[in-house]
Amino acid sequence: MRSFDLLQPRSVAEAVELLKKHGDDARVIGGGTTLVILMKQRALHYPYLVDLQTIPGLNHVTKEQDGIRIGALATHRMVELSPVIRQAVPVVAEAFSHIGNVRVRQTASVGGNLAHADYRLDPPPSLLVLDAQVSVFGANGARTIPLKQFFRGMYDTALDPGDILTEVFIPQPPVNSRAVYLRYSALSANDWPCLGVAAFMRKDNGRCQELRLALGGVAATPLLISGLEFASDQLVDTGLVDRILAAVDEQISPSSDMRGSDWYKRRMARLFTQRAVTQLNG
Repeated sequence: MRSFDLLQPRSVAEAVELLKKHGDDARVIGGGTTLVILMKQRALHYPYLVDLQTIPGLNHVTKEQDGIRIGALATHRMVELSPVIRQAVPVVAEAFSHIGNVRVRQTASVGGNLAHADYRLDPPPSLLVLDAQVSVFGANGARTIPLKQFFRGMYDTALDPGDILTEVFIPQPPVNSRAVYLRYSALSANDWPCLGVAAFMRKDNGRCQELRLALGGVAATPLLISGLEFASDQLVDTGLVDRILAAVDEQISPSSDMRGSDWYKRRMARLFTQRAVTQLNG
């Protein structure tokens, strides 16, 4: 690894100033599980790394009246094991439990995972169906971005130069709702998933009142499926499931790789979407 200066701010505002000062020569580092590997491989090099670990108050997992707040430096393992997460939004704990292995989850940060914006990541689908949003602080102050507007392309997000992702907010799920995350690995359990499917359903009197679906690994970004309003106030029968699967197939755009061809990933997307919807309807 080429040498670099590790800058250690004591506040988010100071970190933003350091990023502004050094421009393209600087990059924030949280857990560093991806960035350090890329720098060791000399695929990337930054003369300055701005260490977020020295900033207090960024590693919380707290429950509030209207939802749950997760600090950007909370580790995957913290989210996976958090009693707050497991009770209020267990689908999020499930999604984070699949990332890499325990050593990775013990170090990698929530904010770094989302800002990395790899289309195969496990957490985004579950956060998308729960209508999560991220808090960002940059040169122009603080702002909030709905997660469905955050991912713009492979390794590309709505973050502006100098922005720092500080928190994830998950609204309190409505009553009579459930969510599930199903992941399929074509190679090994520790590998990137071939795809991941998150489903959210709110039911009343045996009928689906609201359905949300999000998939990872089958488009350029984690994808929240649109146009599912037809499922409202419907019995979840074979006909409805077929319409849901058709909507998913129309919106995904998988790429062939070592984990499966386009055809194969489409077949798996149908299979795991059907399993997720059936599981929520059970």
